Amino acid sequence: MSFTKDLIWGLAVPLLAAAGLRLILALLSDWLFARSAKDELSDTERLPPKQVLAWETCLPLALGAGLGYYFLNLGPWLPKTQYDWIAATIGLTVLVTTVLGFLGRHWTVRFLVLPMVYGATIVTVGYVLMPSWPDLWPDYWTYLVCWCIGVWILAVMLDNSREIDSWPFAIVLMGTSLAVSGIAFRSGSMRFAQITGLAFAVLLGLTLLGLVLRRPLLRGLGLSMMVFLAGMLLIAQTNSFSSVPFVCYWLPLAGPLFSLVAGHFLPSSRFPKLHAVCVILAAAIPSTGAVLMAIVATMPE
Repeated sequence: MSFTKDLIWGLAVPLLAAAGLRLILALLSDWLFARSAKDELSDTERLPPKQVLAWETCLPLALGAGLGYYFLNLGPWLPKTQYDWIAATIGLTVLVTTVLGFLGRHWTVRFLVLPMVYGATIVTVGYVLMPSWPDLWPDYWTYLVCWCIGVWILAVMLDNSREIDSWPFAIVLMGTSLAVSGIAFRSGSMRFAQITGLAFAVLLGLTLLGLVLRRPLLRGLGLSMMVFLAGMLLIAQTNSFSSVPFVCYWLPLAGPLFSLVAGHFLPSSRFPKLHAVCVILAAAIPSTGAVLMAIVATMPE
């Protein structure tokens, strides 16, 4: 019964809810864009390509993960401890990205406004999630600064890259979510693993519908997904008494970074198959290594 419940509320419902809301928002966006664009064009001019805004992926993430979080009773909506703030912080990132999405993709937004707003958001999230225990290792400020810088770099790179629109990178993010969930489980918390698993379910729903509609798959999810995954790794590590090595909590996040670098040096237009393989493997290797190390370290002697 428990397994069936987890499968329904932890996978099926987030997947279907995210896909359903994305379909509604995609149709609404196309209708609004077509109306506004048509009013500005003459009868002989063609409509420009359809725009895909961040709300099309961010709001479904909030809905799908929120439903799973609620029905699986994974935590309170009003935080009682530091790690209970994860739901509120994801909501904050969804709000920030949705609002920025309506500002367009002008270079001033992409390279000035977005980095500054993302930086402020990530510092806020890090401050809320980071415990201030005296025996925290690394020490509080070192941990907080490194965590914030790492998440900021990944979030800005992802939301300024076209790689996140493609199916190979969708596989990268889904695989990274599964790796983070596995590490959270090996660290001793099924609850943290279930919360992270919600990200996989939502990503799968958004990707499948994006493929059907032939739209950019995960555009706008860089900030929310990096805060989600990095936040859960931070929570799992600081609340674990297991023997999982510290490096296991950082390696999965190296995957998306390596994939972006691999995709940059192997253009998909010239080497589509090689590009896809390299992008996926670049993330799969560190994520798989992290999970295997966590498994070996926590095996009974």
